[in-house]
Amino acid sequence: MHGSLAPQSPWLNRAIGCFCVFIYAGFSYDKLYENHHAHHRHAGTADDPDFDIDHPRSFWPWYFKFFRHYFGWREFGLLTVAVVAYLLILRERFPTMLVFWALPALLSSVQLFYFGTYRPHRVDDIPFADRHCARSNDLSHVLSLLSCFHFGYHHEHHTAPWVPWWKLPAQRRSTINPEYSKVENG
Repeated sequence: MHGSLAPQSPWLNRAIGCFCVFIYAGFSYDKLYENHHAHHRHAGTADDPDFDIDHPRSFWPWYFKFFRHYFGWREFGLLTVAVVAYLLILRERFPTMLVFWALPALLSSVQLFYFGTYRPHRVDDIPFADRHCARSNDLSHVLSLLSCFHFGYHHEHHTAPWVPWWKLPAQRRSTINPEYSKVENG
């Protein structure tokens, strides 16, 4: 979304992005791209497509709004075609598809939402530090990776969106301890 995978090849970034989001759930990269950049411009406001202004503290209502926003008729139709192909062409059993395909996809959407949207952007008693309306978690490097590919380091993502996900832990360390940045960068 920010061109950090192959900075010298915007077309390659886009091609990989299109492929990945399509095979995940039939998503449109262009729609996700537009929404993601709107999220960065309007974080935590009514114009933020990832924020629920009506339920800024409530997980499930906010998740269902988030899910409905991104999973529409297009995605439903494409996944229906995939299910029919599995059933008829590959002769896969429906319960197997539920356990090994549908359930992991749904659980990953909850994981992405919880660690990458809800926790960083939820309104609570501690005010946000700045206009990004984002917080970062304090998980270890390994737990951060397992939780959601370091997107729990969300404030760092908003302040430096060009930093790829695999460099967010170093970005976090450099913002917490500026001396770390001097040592790492020479």
